[in-house]
Parts: sequence; C-alpha cells; structure tokens
Amino acid sequence: MIRKRSIKKIAQIPIGVLLTIPLAASSILPAQAQSVNTRPGPSDSWLVSEAFSPPNRGAPPATAEGGTRGCGNYEEGAKTLTPLIPEKFLALTVSEHPTFFWYVPGASEQTLEFTLLDKNDEEVIYQTTFAAPVKSGIVSLQLPSENVEALKTGEMYHWYLVTICDPNDRSGDLFVDGWIERTEATMELTAALEDAQPDEIPSIYARNGIWHEALASLAQLRQENPEDSNLAERWQQLLNSVDLGEFSEEPLVARNQSTQE
Repeated sequence: MIRKRSIKKIAQIPIGVLLTIPLAASSILPAQAQSVNTRPGPSDSWLVSEAFSPPNRGAPPATAEGGTRGCGNYEEGAKTLTPLIPEKFLALTVSEHPTFFWYVPGASEQTLEFTLLDKNDEEVIYQTTFAAPVKSGIVSLQLPSENVEALKTGEMYHWYLVTICDPNDRSGDLFVDGWIERTEATMELTAALEDAQPDEIPSIYARNGIWHEALASLAQLRQENPEDSNLAERWQQLLNSVDLGEFSEEPLVARNQSTQE
C-alpha cells in the first residue's frame, strides 16, 4: 500500500522516527544466471514447479498506514507504487545482501529513497536515493556488499521505498514498506543449488519458500533472454502464485545510477 508520510518522519530517517515495525532479511545471492540454450515447452513440469511455496512462517508484521495516491499525477485505475513481495507471507532471503523489487510508475522528475532499518526502526542499515524511471516498470535494488553490513541470519528488517514528490516539502512524500528476514539455507537447498543448471535455480528457491532469490534469479534469466516466451510464462506463474499477476507483463527497468546518502 502506498502511504503519505510527514516530512519529519521520512526525512529524519537515521532518522529514528521513520516507523514502528520490525523486519527481517535473508538470503544468499542467486547463482549467476547464464544464457539458456534449451528449455522444456510450456506443457512441461517447469510451469508447475514455478509456483511459490510459502514458508511455514505465517503473515509478515503489519505495514504502516497512509495514503494511496501518487504525487499529483495519479490517474484513476492506474497502478501505483507496489512492492513485489507476498502479502500473506514473510519474504525470506538467504543472501547477505539481497535484491528488492518494486513496480514503479513512470515519473521523470521524481526521486526514490530506499531505507533499510533494523526490526525496531532504530538503526539505519542502508539508505540511498535514485531517480524514478521515465517509463513505468519493475525496478530492482541490491544491497551493496561494500560498506553495508551483511544481514544477520534470523533477524528481521523493515524497509521503506519513498517517492519524494517535492524535495522542498517532504510532507507530501508517499511510500511503501515491507519486511524481510534472512534465513539459513538448509542442507537440501544448498545441495540442490550446487547441482542445478541456471534455469533450474528460480524453481528451487520457489519450492523452498525463499522469495527474494526466486524472484531475483528468474528476473536475471529474463533480462538475459528477453525473447524467451517460456521464461515469460514462468515469470507470470511465479507472480500469480502470490497475487501479483497484474505486474507480470510490466518491463524490467534498468535503474538509474543511485546516490547513497
């Protein structure tokens, strides 16, 4: 959900007052995807296995409440800023520095601000700003490994993505927030990944309930093989399985150079 945030609560974000909910992050970076030469057709078991199997962790913590419209350019019926995470299940990662994905409406003169906090919203783990895409699409951001501490196993983290409507008046900022937790990769998962081909990796993560790596590894395959219709179908099935199917045909947008604050 998109929300309005007062300038005091968003601009001050080491800012301790930004929010009041925990989060958790988990994951190992998805294995390097390579060019896919062959793949079963749509009738094979690939599509069946691409559906996400949620972890037995229950619902994530509640997110903050707020507004639902854009920065003065909202059109009735248009898609709004949306995180690509399951709504009913906590998004897990096995990576020390996971990748996050959002649908972002096009806005050539707007800035996005990402902030990752500890579970108590007291410590800023990472904060960066970057330009919103000119055209609407799916934008990703990976936590950099340099100068950013690794997410701790078993810890929840709370993140925010803010649309800065007016840098001179932050009272109109809009944002989405969510939670992430880093979990320990099981021996079974580790063994499966070691023996996997690049195009098997997303399904392995999805079957094991590791959302962030399932999405990131499949997104990488799609970027490297943009004309592959079977990958497009797998992408659609993965998003459909967590009620995000309306974004399955949105393009993966290259994010502009970000500037860390």
